[in-house]
Parts: sequence; structure tokens; C-alpha cells
Amino acid sequence: MIRIGIIGLGWWGKQIVTCLAESPRFKVMAGCDIDGKMAAPFAAAQKFDLKDDYKTLLKRADIDAIAVVTPHLLHEEMAVAAFAAGKQVFCEKPLALTAASAERILAACAKTGGVLGIGHERRYEPAMEEMRRLFESGVLGRILHMDANVSHSNFRKMDPSNWRRDPKHAPAGAWTALGIHLGDMFVSLAGPPIRVTARTASQIFPAPSEDFVSAEIDFKNGARGRITCLSTPPFYGRFTLVCDQGWVEVQEGGNVDKGIPSSFVHCGPDGNRVTRNYDHANTVRMNFEAWADAIEGRAPYRFSTEQLLGNIRILDAVTRSAATDGKPIAL
Repeated sequence: MIRIGIIGLGWWGKQIVTCLAESPRFKVMAGCDIDGKMAAPFAAAQKFDLKDDYKTLLKRADIDAIAVVTPHLLHEEMAVAAFAAGKQVFCEKPLALTAASAERILAACAKTGGVLGIGHERRYEPAMEEMRRLFESGVLGRILHMDANVSHSNFRKMDPSNWRRDPKHAPAGAWTALGIHLGDMFVSLAGPPIRVTARTASQIFPAPSEDFVSAEIDFKNGARGRITCLSTPPFYGRFTLVCDQGWVEVQEGGNVDKGIPSSFVHCGPDGNRVTRNYDHANTVRMNFEAWADAIEGRAPYRFSTEQLLGNIRILDAVTRSAATDGKPIAL
């Protein structure tokens, strides 16, 4: 069993604790949040210690690993400090906001021989797993294009002062919340990105908060992709993979925490379509347990260093391209 401390007990930090409660592989020993009054009832209900300084968790001998679930600008400082303290680290997405920051986290991990977990649980969704299985089997042929749009109105309900609407912590609209998952899927299927063109806008939100982002991404192997995310409409989620021998499309009915099934369509070279539905799964738990397997030497973790860095290079380029009204950024 891995004894873990959670830094950050907001909406998603609580979601992680709740999902890990179903796993026999983890025990939450302590949590930390700057808003102790907000976090105290949850910590009491879940029966773990609550602290207000994350460094106290790093000093505890009864904590093997740390999950960093904080505003994005804090990820590097906390992840590097946790590795230096001899802990394993699971970092919520995005790993970092710039490629240089991601490289420093990865270097800290390599220095200690640790295993870096990352909060990209979407890879474990059953419909996405089936898409990957078909692609890796070769039945779809050569990858040509990926097109994805995940949008929702959760941030519309937030106070404009919330860090999730602050470009300092969450640049490029909903990219760090939504687009970053899609970027992870893109690099896992198509490999290294080489060029990004992006635009953002404040269509509904008052500036500087942005509620629209769209990016086109070119890959070394010749594939291309497009990601679009909006922060104001009702939930919409679609991922389309187009290859020269067929295509696959996954449509989601709701955000990962809603427990709604996904629909899956596969079209082969003859034009016939096969449609299936996939039930929701506890993908957060699945991701954490896969990370635990890697820590314990049972199996490699599916997120390679190249993929982690490639995804943050996309985020970095999206931010820079959007700031120049769509100037292409070579990677």
C-alpha cells in the first residue's frame, strides 16, 4: 500500500481522495490546503490529517508519495521539492505551464529515480482505450488527422477572481483544463509535435479571462490535428481519429466526474459503421493504480517522458501563438 499526501483540497483534490477511497492500493495519510476552514469538514469525514503548509507533508516518514493538486503555477516548486524529499510524485495536469518548467520537473524525477504520475485519466476511458486498441492493431491504417472539441460551462459559474479564470495560472482559455487532455491523446497517438498555430478570444467572459481557444498542430510523422475548447456552452465532448483505412469517433455525455456513458463509432474502409456505448469507469483510480504498478516495479507507466514534454511544448506554443494572433510556433 502506498501512503499518500494530497496538496490541494479544492474540487479536484477532493475528487481524487474520493476515487482513491475505492482503491486498496492507497491510503491518504494527510492533506494540505491554504483554506483550512473549507477543507476541514472533508478531511474529518475522510479521516486524514489536515495541514496548512505542504512542507510538513514532505517531512513525514509515514508518507511515501505526494499528489500535487494545486493552481498550475505551483506545480514545479512542489513537485521538485517532493522529489528532493525522497517522495514519489503524482502531478495534476498540466504538468507545467512551459516546456522549461516541465524539463526541470522531469530532471528532478530522473535524479531521484522516481516515477512521475500525471493526471491524464482520460487515456483510461473505455471508449478511448478501444480507439487506441484499434489504432495500434493497424486496422485503421496510417494516421492522418485528429479533431477534438471538449467544452463546458463549469467555469462560467465561477467568480472571475477564481484562479481557474486567471491567465496567470490558466493561460489560453480552457486549454489547461480541457485542451491539455486532448493534447496528451494527440501525442500518444501521433508522436512528437513540430508546429502549433493557435488563437484565443474573450467572447463572453470579460478580458483578461478567455473563453475560447483553438489550435492546429502538425506532427513529425505528417499527421495533423485540431483542438477547440470553449468555456461557456453546455457540455460537449468529441474526439475523432481519421486514418487512411477508417475512422473512429468518441462522444462523451458529460465531464469525467459525472459518470455518464460514452458513445463509440468505428467506420471501416467499406463504409460500414459499428456503434457501441461504453459505461463510465473510475479512470482516476485506474491511473493512480497504474502509477502504483510502476512504482512497485510491476509494469511500466504508459506516459513516457517524451509524451509528457511534447504535450507541454504544445501548451507552451499555444500560449505564445495566441499572444501573437496566431503566429505559427515551430517546436
